[in-house]
Amino acid sequence: MIRKILLGLVLLVVAGLIFTVTVLPGLFEKQTNIVTDEPLPAVRADAKALHETLQIADLHGDTLLWKRDLLDKASRGQIDLPRLEAGNVALQVFSSVSKTPKGQNYDSNSADTDNITLLAMAQLQPVRTWFSVHERSMWHGQRLEAAAKESGGRLMLIREPADIDKLLAARAAGKPVTGALYSVEGLQNLEGKAENLDRLYGVGMRMAGLVHFFDNELAGSMHGERKGGLTPFGRQMIRAMEARGIIVD
Repeated sequence: MIRKILLGLVLLVVAGLIFTVTVLPGLFEKQTNIVTDEPLPAVRADAKALHETLQIADLHGDTLLWKRDLLDKASRGQIDLPRLEAGNVALQVFSSVSKTPKGQNYDSNSADTDNITLLAMAQLQPVRTWFSVHERSMWHGQRLEAAAKESGGRLMLIREPADIDKLLAARAAGKPVTGALYSVEGLQNLEGKAENLDRLYGVGMRMAGLVHFFDNELAGSMHGERKGGLTPFGRQMIRAMEARGIIVD
């Protein structure tokens, strides 16, 4: 009897782990990035023709947070390469979300909690990303670089101004290419170390917001507790970002 109970408990634990790894992240993304079933309005032919002549830029997308193939059209979320191409998007800014506070709100958030830790574990991300916000952003940059290499030229990394010219020239020549610029959502991922800026630059970070929904070592967030200005470290990092050509978001 005891053996049967123990076996049942083991099976429940295994089933729970399988559910957590295979199903839960997808459900979380569907709830976080909602795609409705409402029918889209009809698009006039002249509006469609105009859209096809434009260079569309989307300046924020959290796709790198989720462990799915950027090159495949997904049944959840809002951004992947096939849908960018279908929408005639010329430039997509892919943001690294390294930390979000529990109970996130617009008034005041503590920096003491983090929702992404459990997500990193549930998605079986590299162990180095489980308890390090810096390593999470390093991994996100590496994932974007790998996707660009595997895209057959359809996804072009944007790392310097000349890359924008190359992107526009390729699109003008009729090539199916979308630019990808790597950004981060809050520089808490420096973990208070100036040298980590160069590590993030090395994996392609070319734009960064100083803070997000909580205070960090660089500044107080309007959604944080201090609501203060830049710290001395924050001023130092802005000068370092400008020297490297990193956009201060």
